[in-house]
Amino acid sequence: MALLELDNVTKIFGGLVAVDSLSISIEKGMIYGIIGPNGAGKTTVFNCITGVYKPERGKIIFKGKDITGLSPHRIANMGITRTFQTIRLFNEMSVAENIMSGRHFKSRQKWWHGIIHTPFYYKDEKENWLKVKEYMDLFGLTHLAKMTAGSQPYGIQRKIEMARALATEPELLILDEPAAGLNDKERLELVDTIKKIRDMGVTILLIEHNMDLVMNITEYISVLNFGKKIAEGKPEDIQNNPVVIEAYLGKEEEDE
Repeated sequence: MALLELDNVTKIFGGLVAVDSLSISIEKGMIYGIIGPNGAGKTTVFNCITGVYKPERGKIIFKGKDITGLSPHRIANMGITRTFQTIRLFNEMSVAENIMSGRHFKSRQKWWHGIIHTPFYYKDEKENWLKVKEYMDLFGLTHLAKMTAGSQPYGIQRKIEMARALATEPELLILDEPAAGLNDKERLELVDTIKKIRDMGVTILLIEHNMDLVMNITEYISVLNFGKKIAEGKPEDIQNNPVVIEAYLGKEEEDE
């Protein structure tokens, strides 16, 4: 059984069909890519999966359960977490506190534990902070733990956002343009980090415009154009697909 399935998912804004009868199937443990030109509907797909949008037609199935139209917090609690194309951090909070905010779903405290500071409060806080340290170590952020997130360079902020998403302990991590704004060195580090996350047992679905990164890291790709899937397959198949090349580069007009 697939971890995530989209069955003929369609999303319409006014008269514009942003996603048109899209069906994909993602197996557990995969690094799966969705690519396509600007305006192809990629981020809309992510928003449908994570509950930001409700599709007009079709179903989204996660671990065999229909999650179509559920609220974002319920979907996140089920094990799907995402990052955003535009970084969204708590800029005045520390790096460690930003990552700790991702532990909200995993905390087992009741509201009154924090007020009277019960022994369970201290136990739960300790366990959560140990997890935060684990993710800071993974992303090389430990030395920045007490620094404000907003004071960090763009590449570091990307890492903080990914660490926060991972802190929810998702089964499916959705990355929206994770390499955007990164330099060559940071992109190489990103490839290594994504592979480490997959080795932790997390399935990864990503949108990315950097084709070198996509071809280097994904195991299977779906290509969208004007909301429709125009191709799918392994990276080497997609790379040489004439339909995909035409979608990106356009079709040369024949000489009259």
